[in-house]
Amino acid sequence: MTLIRNAWYAAAWSHEIQRTLLARTFLEEPVVLFRREDGQPAALADRCPHRFVPLHRGTLKGDTVECGYHGLCFNAQGACTHNPHGNGQVPRMAQVRAYPLVEAQGVVWIWMGAPELADPATIVRFEPLEDERFETVHGYLHVKANYQLISDNLLDLTHGQYVHPMFRNAAGPAAMEESPVQGDTVWARFVRRDQLPNGYFKMLGFPPEQRGDHRNFMRWNPPGNLLLDVGMTSVGGRPEDGLSIPTTHLLTPETETSSHYFWAMSRNFRNDDQALSDELLRVGIDIFTNEDKPVIEAQQAYMKSETDLFKMKPILLSTDAPAVRARRILKERAEREQQPAAPVSAVAQ
Repeated sequence: MTLIRNAWYAAAWSHEIQRTLLARTFLEEPVVLFRREDGQPAALADRCPHRFVPLHRGTLKGDTVECGYHGLCFNAQGACTHNPHGNGQVPRMAQVRAYPLVEAQGVVWIWMGAPELADPATIVRFEPLEDERFETVHGYLHVKANYQLISDNLLDLTHGQYVHPMFRNAAGPAAMEESPVQGDTVWARFVRRDQLPNGYFKMLGFPPEQRGDHRNFMRWNPPGNLLLDVGMTSVGGRPEDGLSIPTTHLLTPETETSSHYFWAMSRNFRNDDQALSDELLRVGIDIFTNEDKPVIEAQQAYMKSETDLFKMKPILLSTDAPAVRARRILKERAEREQQPAAPVSAVAQ
């Protein structure tokens, strides 16, 4: 099992959480999300402790969730605050788990592990989501596959030559450069130098007859947070002088074989061009939903309930190196989490 619990995961884009009850499952645990009256997000285990009816079937009243079955009410900290039956005494065990949340970068992040380890400083930063100079379109996708298969797909972007017609290039797949590992950060760097633009960059406005350098630099941080620096410059040009569409990918396991996939495309040019925003959103939805998703789900369907790719004994190509590194990092973290805590030595009196 590679579901890392002690980590921050994307639970929702900020705009998704309103004064309504939003049900999602993370790491096999059903959760209900809502926004308190003061604007802060809250997350509770989505199960009433009385008869186990999902709380999202109830009603949000102020900052409490009223169960839709027998009316027990739970506040944003998970404590039962009202029992409408009998003498109104609240049973001692009438409480549900409340999960740590942090709202940052337009994302609501959730911590599914030990609450005392939830350090907001460890949330991965995505500069395009923080920088006001960038205009961003957001999307969400539910994928019936283990989140690591999605990471594998993103860390080897040579698949674009075969899966994505808009990204095809007459010169063939991109070449992989040295992809360093910095601590738990894995990079995958693919380049095409002195090439004509593909359909994607033509759409963005790169002159169709001008040759240039095309880059795909993917950064991965565990458990499943990726930032793609994709851009094109004139031959030998500086990245800041060309076109760039940094793309955020946030992968959150729903179960061992299903995932939440949050994605965002950002740009710092033609920011007031609503038609371009609409087109980028359309392209993103089409690429991720109709091209990537079917391939990844077909992999999982063939693997059935297996999530350890190496048990399937796949052949490996040179372009698999970054994905293999990422899987090994996750495996090591999962093994560390599952180790029993060391006993605390008694203090001499």
